[in-house]
Amino acid sequence: MKIAQIELIVPNSDVNTAFYLSIFGMKPQMHGLGFSPDQGHLAFQPGDNSGADSDSFYWKIGITLRDLDHAVTYLQQHNVPVSQPRQFRDIGYMAHLTDPSGNTIELLQQGFEGREIAPGAGHPIGGQATLAHLTLRIRDIQAARAWADQQGLTLMSVQPVSEYGFTLYFYAWTDEKPPNPDLYAVENREWLWARPYTILELQHLEGDGPVPLAHPIKAMRSSEGVLSEIPLRDLNV
Repeated sequence: MKIAQIELIVPNSDVNTAFYLSIFGMKPQMHGLGFSPDQGHLAFQPGDNSGADSDSFYWKIGITLRDLDHAVTYLQQHNVPVSQPRQFRDIGYMAHLTDPSGNTIELLQQGFEGREIAPGAGHPIGGQATLAHLTLRIRDIQAARAWADQQGLTLMSVQPVSEYGFTLYFYAWTDEKPPNPDLYAVENREWLWARPYTILELQHLEGDGPVPLAHPIKAMRSSEGVLSEIPLRDLNV
């Protein structure tokens, strides 16, 4: 069992497809675009994605890389706007950009700042990348954790970011265990960023506030090669 497909509603699926093929070096997969058949992949459906903003249920996809600076240099050479890489607290070394539909992409190095690994041959991004994270915003963490348990997902890491008012929860269909059984341990994070499969990341918005706005997104899971839909809107609480 794995997260096999992330399906996004975008204004122009052809433009989005061309961007991920040319700029990110993704390749056609059976049901969409991806870096490898073993990872999750993206699929685009044409439609209105006006709900994709800073308050929406869907936040971003995350792509992990062996050498972030190498990827950012390539993006800059191709005139793709991207933020300057930085080490964000004890979370990771990251940068951000958006695709042609305005959807946020987080680029996250598998090692912390200064701990890059040679990216290898091939496309400067696609040759070293994993489609690693599907990130959603939620308010009711107890309901979300109950939902994850019902789906058979394993909680792999908990990362509080108290000064920004949220905590990150990372789930996957896996039997792997982090090096340190303490799910709050910082030492687990580089290990987590190096997982070769797609992980569900929940950003728990703490305190009182509105429920994140609905956004047209579907995630799919694979069971014995057959795609079946995960009812993600059950998490929008």
